[in-house]
Amino acid sequence: MTVLLIGVAMIRVAARLVTGPDGTGEPRAVLLAALTVAATVAAYVLLRGVWRQTSVLLGMAAGTLVAVGTGLGSFTPAAGDGFALPVFLPFGTPRFDLVAALPLLVFSLTTLAEITGQTVLNSETVGRTPAPERDVPRVARADALVSLAGGLFGTSLMVTSAENIGIGRLTGVRSRFVTAGAGALLVALGLAAPVSRALAGIPEAVVGGSALVVYAVIAVMGVEMLRRADLSGTGPGSLTAALALAAGLLPLLSPDLYAGFPGWARTVLGSGVVAGTLTAVLLTALLGRLRPGGTKVPGRAD
Repeated sequence: MTVLLIGVAMIRVAARLVTGPDGTGEPRAVLLAALTVAATVAAYVLLRGVWRQTSVLLGMAAGTLVAVGTGLGSFTPAAGDGFALPVFLPFGTPRFDLVAALPLLVFSLTTLAEITGQTVLNSETVGRTPAPERDVPRVARADALVSLAGGLFGTSLMVTSAENIGIGRLTGVRSRFVTAGAGALLVALGLAAPVSRALAGIPEAVVGGSALVVYAVIAVMGVEMLRRADLSGTGPGSLTAALALAAGLLPLLSPDLYAGFPGWARTVLGSGVVAGTLTAVLLTALLGRLRPGGTKVPGRAD
């Protein structure tokens, strides 16, 4: 359920890249995103080998060329030149604030649930037998370490990225060396400010169209995982999945639903992934104590 909600939530984020923050998209932006999706699908269907594996990048490049050539968008790199190094403690000496830390602690618990689903899904994508008890703590520790190191240079928290799983499924690339190479390339591009500024010039509608493909794949992968669960009408799994899905979709379908709640409650309930995951965990713990007919499981304590 977590993976499905991640996919749905990220599709909404991708759609906002096309429509803008107000959710009202210009026809040319929607058309440009659609052409980007079409180019990605065409590359995936018609090409073979390494070219097929880069279909997302080819679709993004084609969308950018169409934007510039037809006037549907513009390629405008960010201003500046030269190279740049990260600044150590750009916001000054760290100061511990308990009130500010509490919402992040709550969010970190839900992030652990996301890490669990994404680690299992990534293992299946690369053909490994999932071993959550071994791999999930390693991923969590790695995320925490990178977040701590990144915070010293003013970056946000680092968490596992669901879109990378979608890329892995689309391309079929399963080598850890490719992942390490991509990481080194990203570091080099981050230091090469002109390249970063050029990439920032890609029209948002093109980025949104490419992201729609990746996040839609993630949502489908979530559906595949749900198929393995017991969702028959006689067990609690169906009710748990239904209510978790409802809790996860409510913030997406009605963004102002929790506007009058305290800040910490908006942090938890206002995220579809967080709300859906917590609902699934709580209902599983509660309904798992009862048989489908309403009788308690023998041996359970009251």
